[in-house]
Amino acid sequence: MITPASTALQRENITPQPTTIVRRQGEKRWLKLKVVRQLFGVLYRKTGNLVTTFNLIRQIREKYETTFGEPLLTKVAKVDGRYFWRLAAPGFPSVASVKMHEHEASRLLPGQARTGLRSLLFAITKKCPMNCEHCFEWDHLNQQGDLPVADLIQLVHKYQDFGTTQMMFSGGEPMLRVNDLYEVLKAARLGTDFWIITSGLGLNRERAQRLKAAGLTGAMVSLDHYEARQHDQFRGFAGAYDAAIQAVLNAQAAGLVTTLSLCATQAFTTPENLAAYLELAKTLGVSFVQIVEPRATGRYAGKLVELDATAIALLEKAYLAYNTSKAYQDYPIINYLGYHQRKVGCFGSGDRFFYIDTDGDAHRCPFCAHKVASALAFPAEDIIRLLGQQACLGFAPSSL
Repeated sequence: MITPASTALQRENITPQPTTIVRRQGEKRWLKLKVVRQLFGVLYRKTGNLVTTFNLIRQIREKYETTFGEPLLTKVAKVDGRYFWRLAAPGFPSVASVKMHEHEASRLLPGQARTGLRSLLFAITKKCPMNCEHCFEWDHLNQQGDLPVADLIQLVHKYQDFGTTQMMFSGGEPMLRVNDLYEVLKAARLGTDFWIITSGLGLNRERAQRLKAAGLTGAMVSLDHYEARQHDQFRGFAGAYDAAIQAVLNAQAAGLVTTLSLCATQAFTTPENLAAYLELAKTLGVSFVQIVEPRATGRYAGKLVELDATAIALLEKAYLAYNTSKAYQDYPIINYLGYHQRKVGCFGSGDRFFYIDTDGDAHRCPFCAHKVASALAFPAEDIIRLLGQQACLGFAPSSL
């Protein structure tokens, strides 16, 4: 069947890549056993009690199913010998995955101090050549004053010491500081997965390989339509679609985990568009598709861009179907923040993640832009405490 997605691939002369999704049930059962064994070891070391440990494992499983609407490891991607099932979870096996389980266990045990973050979103440059319709950094874009490399490394080390298991570098366009990224990644310590969030501009094959060698885990590439003309228009940049597609292929060739990030506007969110987009994602062989909802911030400030109930219901239906139905077992894993934010609240404001801007200041998240304090000047524990006093503008705080 000829679809808009396949037509676009033919026009760009793109060779489909093999999917990274694990299909063999035996391999998934083996993986689930390994993950549960790791979790059991972490909990038993903390409690010293078998009954308590089994009860905690049950609670964690129930928390996962409540949050994501599906059992653990329903769909898994395998890249470069490691397994990935959630964007906010580091690859397994790894030091980072052990630390993540330790942090989650501490939340269930009375008297244990909460330490560590799941994710730290980290803007490293204000510069970007694009003119994106939804840019949340619009008020600061292309201004002067990016943090020097030494400050970036200081922040990375500070939040690694705090126990952060994943860091995502964004901008602006982070590839404009690719040489600084090499230095930051090489200076980082073990125990954290590192990602870039990019338009794809500048992510050629040689740079992808060097980033992988320096310690990068994955690349999240923004792609807001399956048709080149529509994506280029949304991004305000001729050739944005070609750059994004080629960046995905270059990242895959380097052994990086790949994700497409879609800003699902009201106009885009139809059954036909979602089906065509996810068909393209499958053909490209990415591990994840992240769906974000437009928010009235940045360039969208003061505009009526929030999705209506029909669009939200459609996204939730697609999220559950593509992640759990056998009919879609070869498609990428969908990560849809709006689904769990409406069920259990927002994990931002330092609960499990927060955002550091290009000046080194801490915010609840990229969309709830409100400077709390300097992440450079204050200890991590103080930043988390201050962020905890700030609620998400769109969703209730996390109940988990």
